Amino acid sequence: MCWRKQEAQKRMRVKKLPMILAPHLKRFKYMEQLHRYTKLSHQVVFALELSLFSTSSDVVQMDRMYDLVAEVVHYGSGPNPRHCITIVKSRGFGLWFDDDIVEKRDAQVIEELYGLASDVSKNLESGYILFYQSRE
Repeated sequence: MCWRKQEAQKRMRVKKLPMILAPHLKRFKYMEQLHRYTKLSHQVVFALELSLFSTSSDVVQMDRMYDLVAEVVHYGSGPNPRHCITIVKSRGFGLWFDDDIVEKRDAQVIEELYGLASDVSKNLESGYILFYQSRE
């Protein structure tokens, strides 16, 4: 089985759940035939609320609820040149941070940046780093 590609899974065990959780969605894939990375523009629906539990047997707190509070969004069709913006939820609306510009937006803007389900050729913006805050 050496030197052959095969299906694999990666798993980590968590002993202590964090106050801020920042999962990173891998939106790029290396294409061997092109010898470069290409953007994965498919729709990734992420939860606005997240319930996590510890996978360690010697843990103090077994589970924790999280709320999505921010998202980093990549604009563009490939990994370079890149431009990222950040959206932060704040008291019922969203704050859109784009370099030195900050705009107030509707809070639903986070959900709009899941990625497109149908016409992937038009999907140039998609969230790839999510920030969840613990309710505790």
